[in-house]
Amino acid sequence: MRKRVLFFPSYRGSGFGHIGRCLALADAMAERGWEAAFVLGGPHVRRVAGEGWTVFRPPFERGRALFARLRRALRREGSVAYLFFSNLNYQAVRDGFHTAERVRREVEWELEVVRRFDPHLLVGDAWLLTSVVGRLAGLPVVQIVRSAAHPAGPRLVWWREVPPGIRPPDIRPVFNPVLERWGLPPVSRAEDLLDGDLLLVPSIPSLDPLPQGAERTRYVGPLVRRDGGGGEVPAEMDIGSDHRPFIYVTVGGGSESVRGVELLPLWEEAFAGTGWEVVVSTGGRPTGKVTGRAVRVFPWVPGPAMVSRADLVLFHGGYGTMMETVRAGVPSVVVPFHAEQEANGRRLQQNGAAEVLGPWDEHLERVTHRWAGGEFSTLVCRRLFVSAGDLREVVGRVLDDPRYRAAALRLSEEQARYGGAPQAAQFLIDLGWF
Repeated sequence: MRKRVLFFPSYRGSGFGHIGRCLALADAMAERGWEAAFVLGGPHVRRVAGEGWTVFRPPFERGRALFARLRRALRREGSVAYLFFSNLNYQAVRDGFHTAERVRREVEWELEVVRRFDPHLLVGDAWLLTSVVGRLAGLPVVQIVRSAAHPAGPRLVWWREVPPGIRPPDIRPVFNPVLERWGLPPVSRAEDLLDGDLLLVPSIPSLDPLPQGAERTRYVGPLVRRDGGGGEVPAEMDIGSDHRPFIYVTVGGGSESVRGVELLPLWEEAFAGTGWEVVVSTGGRPTGKVTGRAVRVFPWVPGPAMVSRADLVLFHGGYGTMMETVRAGVPSVVVPFHAEQEANGRRLQQNGAAEVLGPWDEHLERVTHRWAGGEFSTLVCRRLFVSAGDLREVVGRVLDDPRYRAAALRLSEEQARYGGAPQAAQFLIDLGWF
């Protein structure tokens, strides 16, 4: 009888990172004879189902109504260029877990999926209910988790002190009543929900140092698909043919929180007259009107192939692009749109492979919200915090200083020592739980 694994990637954000990591591991498990399925909603269902994977789509798509209202409220007061949050409790609001009844309904539906698919193993990637479902179903749970959210000692904002006055959502009134009803231990923070029988870190020690007490945790290196999801650079792009420095600019799905901020004018002004070759990918969004010849803009390009050809990558700090730069040994400049992306960029910077252009504290304002758990606050930056001159200066510095490329190559050599998805799959099989 074939073994079966059920994946629970976080999908209620706008990016593809959590789903992509689960797909990479699903590929590796399928190669070892396992059958895989996904609990998945949102905009990426068609893509995953189109590849032939079984997808169980939750009937709770309206659950993000509160988060949508909060986002609309923020935008009524002006555009949002950066969102600062201090821990994973904010994800509970984003994901629609606004009441204990809501949590109960989703868990019971997921338990019904478990009964239908009859898996031997559950794998979660930042989905807050995976461990709860596994305990109630009596199944082993593997969590894919970054060190910043590791339940043994999470610290999303590790490079600085959390600004005074920020108050994260209190998830205890939402989760603990149903956890008590099910006979499960209470939680004090969302990261407690990411514990499992085994935790896989989809990164390397230099970029994801583990906290004390991180037992049952293994590094596996980048969890990316074998083909990279990319393809070759189209011949008509003629990238790098004249030996000019080539800069690849990309903003991924993580830019959802800052829709309305126009970045193309910044790129054009920053790169005008530099002589650099600049290609911008809009991630499938409309390309807008290009007014000059400083940049070439495309709705889509093969990301991994572009990164491997680039002399420098300018991006938002998302996991997928970060790992592509690490694998290729390419230095970068990071302009983050929220705190988690800045945390990624700061790790690259700490290792000498990047520079980060984030907002200063004077750019941030406190915004207060309410939900079932009471009052909470975020910090937002309402204007673009990077000038064209600063961007041009930092990009030029990284291009001209060979130490950035050398540091990126060191990270590439480190990640090569890990086996990625095949190694992660073998970890699961070798545990002998089944």
